[in-house]
Amino acid sequence: MGKRVDAVRRKYNTVKMEEVFQDLNRQFIRLKDRDKKCNNLILHSVLEDIISRMRACDNLFDSMNPRLDYLGSYYDGLRVGEPNEYDINVILRIPIDENKIILDARESECGHTCVRLPSEFRRLAKSPVTASKGFEKTIMWCNAKYRFSVTKFRSWIQSVVDTTINTLPVKDGKRFIKLNNSCYFIESKRSGPANTINIIKCNNTVIDVDLVPTFAFTLPKKPVNSSVLFTKVSATNIQQYFVVPKPTQNDFSWRLTFPIQERHLIRGKNNLKSTVRIIKHLRDVQGFKKLSSYYIKTLFLWEIVPENEMMWKNKSLSFLVIYMLKKLRDCLIKGEIKNYWCPEHNLIEKIKKNTCQNWGNRLNVIVNALEKRGKCNASIVLEYFTKNIKNSAVQLVHDKHNLTKKIENIPT
Repeated sequence: MGKRVDAVRRKYNTVKMEEVFQDLNRQFIRLKDRDKKCNNLILHSVLEDIISRMRACDNLFDSMNPRLDYLGSYYDGLRVGEPNEYDINVILRIPIDENKIILDARESECGHTCVRLPSEFRRLAKSPVTASKGFEKTIMWCNAKYRFSVTKFRSWIQSVVDTTINTLPVKDGKRFIKLNNSCYFIESKRSGPANTINIIKCNNTVIDVDLVPTFAFTLPKKPVNSSVLFTKVSATNIQQYFVVPKPTQNDFSWRLTFPIQERHLIRGKNNLKSTVRIIKHLRDVQGFKKLSSYYIKTLFLWEIVPENEMMWKNKSLSFLVIYMLKKLRDCLIKGEIKNYWCPEHNLIEKIKKNTCQNWGNRLNVIVNALEKRGKCNASIVLEYFTKNIKNSAVQLVHDKHNLTKKIENIPT
């Protein structure tokens, strides 16, 4: 077995580090087209059915004209692993004049805002016309100052999801939906601002869908006294942004999000998306569990500046991976990744400093190894970017078989 391992390593040594990163991305990180197509068909058909059922189950939900907006890492092209996790915005609309809604950030956390609804919102629950459409349920959504409660809104959304799921037929003790002659078991749970729906396929693999209820607003409307740099938002020429009910200690604090602007910024940057995916993959391999995908994405947003334009266009994938690993290393050692839209907010402030230091030191070892040894020994990439390679010869020989075959045919 030892001779076989040595042979595999020698094959990697005959190629450049760039080819190893490129093939690592193709073989193990980038999503497979067939899997994407299959899961997308299931996702869209099941979600359309569920939203239709939710509208039928709750006349208030129906009256708020829900529409789906497909966002998140999968639709940004940044997803790693399997195409089985999706973030879907459910955009709702309250039938009142948006100009009369006041967004006020004076008493909210960085990047959040209070949503103060006008007095006419209360009348929706009392007017016979709108009350008959379900708005009588909104009577308790606001406090005496007309501030929109995150908790009460989320409880209502969860009740709509639960009621809908409970109307589904039961098979083998589980709720299911039958579409196109296929049965999908359906489960739900609450996760942060999202309502997670699990779609269990016939082969027992699961598609996780985070349905995030949101309200959309359009510039020039923005929160009073907000620490968000709305000049950055308007610079993208995309005027719409969202507020989502992410729970915090302040029940009237809604999180501001700018997913469409972020998608615009990362578009057309050549190897940027591949670099993001490789670093997210490294995070998973190294066990940096609390380093969320959004933190990594934010790190890249800060590097999308005019002076780096040619770097994203012309530099190799291996250069960009090392460059961004250094950026991540420095941020972790410092214990700070600034929110791109609200620099006053440190995204990793709740991660222990010792943890950040440990991760930063480990990344420093990896960067040094890639820079000092990678040029003459490209297999060094596998030691840090694939699981258990240092501890398992079987893992090296068998799990990396396809990648090895690919690389050994690359001309040197």
